[in-house]
Amino acid sequence: MYFLFSILYLSILFSENEKSLPHYFTEEELINKSLIYSMSRDTEPPLSPVRNIAEFEPMQGVLIRYPFGISTSMIQEIAEDVIIYCLVSQALQNSAYNSMNNAGVDMSKVEFITGSTDSYWTRDYGPWWVVDGNKNIGVVDFTYNRPRPNDNAAPYKVSDYLNTSYYATDVVHCGGNYMTDGYGISASSTLVYEENNMSNNQVNQNMLDYYGVHTYHTVEDPNNTYIDHIDCWGKFLSPQKLLIRSVSGTHPQYNEIEEVVSYFESTLNSYGEPWEIFRVYTPNNQPYTNSLILNNKVFVPLMNSSWDDDALDVYEQALPGYEILGYTGSWESTDALHCRTKGIPDLGMIQIFHNPLNDIYEPQIEGYNVLATIDDLSQMGLVYDDLKVFWKNNSSSEFMPIQMSICDIDIPDCYQSNIPPQQEDTDIQYFITAQDYSGRYDRLPIAGYYDFSVVATQLFDSGDINMDNITNILDVVLIVNYVLGIGELDPYQIQLSDLNNDMIINILDVILIVNLILEN
Repeated sequence: MYFLFSILYLSILFSENEKSLPHYFTEEELINKSLIYSMSRDTEPPLSPVRNIAEFEPMQGVLIRYPFGISTSMIQEIAEDVIIYCLVSQALQNSAYNSMNNAGVDMSKVEFITGSTDSYWTRDYGPWWVVDGNKNIGVVDFTYNRPRPNDNAAPYKVSDYLNTSYYATDVVHCGGNYMTDGYGISASSTLVYEENNMSNNQVNQNMLDYYGVHTYHTVEDPNNTYIDHIDCWGKFLSPQKLLIRSVSGTHPQYNEIEEVVSYFESTLNSYGEPWEIFRVYTPNNQPYTNSLILNNKVFVPLMNSSWDDDALDVYEQALPGYEILGYTGSWESTDALHCRTKGIPDLGMIQIFHNPLNDIYEPQIEGYNVLATIDDLSQMGLVYDDLKVFWKNNSSSEFMPIQMSICDIDIPDCYQSNIPPQQEDTDIQYFITAQDYSGRYDRLPIAGYYDFSVVATQLFDSGDINMDNITNILDVVLIVNYVLGIGELDPYQIQLSDLNNDMIINILDVILIVNLILEN
């Protein structure tokens, strides 16, 4: 009876407040803060193993709310690539449509999920996504840490609209105070412990059972604000990279921020390696870490500050190949565009997992082994001929493909290929691609490339295409057949054939190899 009264009370209290509720607790909400716990929808956890999907994985859409918290120009940009899922009350749906349509948004990319909301912080109350033991994507809900029943109901509405599984834990939490690497490591401020009526160990167990989080980093919030959200000072950029704000030594929070940096420097990523930590300068508490990674784009909040360009540069250095886009708005140090958007994952994505190669300082006769696990959640089947590694070195103008094959070691869904040994010291850039029979084509990283440095492995001289330590007419036959399209060469043989280092094997290389033979 108390539960029904509480929900009814809260619904009446907030039903008319779609435009007015702030990010922080109102005075009335503080009085009724205990009613948060009546909003819980605890269910059994998903079938294990469970994997929590990260922000930087393939997304099919973005969840926003009307009245908007972001500009229609940003909505227009998002809709160029993915679906806009817009939470809106039935009474305001026409207004939402007209607002976007008048701004030039592609309305074929907009879908409305009807129902009242209390605020536009979809990051904080929106759905968290997992892949369960049946390899299905579903929602695992939490109890929103504000006594706002309409917002708290949003994850269920989204799950119902998309026809996905729905689970819920009674952990009180919010999305702005949570980030995950997609491999079982997550992080929050200690607010998550403070706002729950259970022990820290019970919170951690819930995170393991419902989200597959085996390592939960919880740190004291270094910003000393009312919000204590991790996205106000840090962000996982990938399973290997972490962005943390920086300030001058005279800033009142300098010591606290550097303590957080030291903490993460003492921890390891999911592959047992140190984090690659990037710093973005926020001298006046600019919310540069409060960005949205959306497939191959990164949306960064700008403050019309002299430090805006430097912030964009940091993202470009950390995520080479991504399109970095800056947007102004009604941002605050505690609230920017990440707080007001929430990615919706591609429900049939191709999962690609790979630990990027590190610099290699010894010659590698077998080349450089690229190993990845690739799994199509569409369950339509992988197109094996399209599982490839694309690579290039300092002399290359274009990426060259190498076919992947099933791994020699007994790992499910494991594929590998070898980037050939290099004739000289060089940097290598590469990425992995996969296609399935649903028509999906995914790559890792989603944009850009991985890179590592190698030293030369002098195995054979240029022109010795058959690798018998003699350059002769047999090598000429091989290269001619390749140029004519009646013969194949492996990636290392192609390197040996490219005598003019233009990354194209043609008649010019044939002439050079003939001259090389005549000179000898």
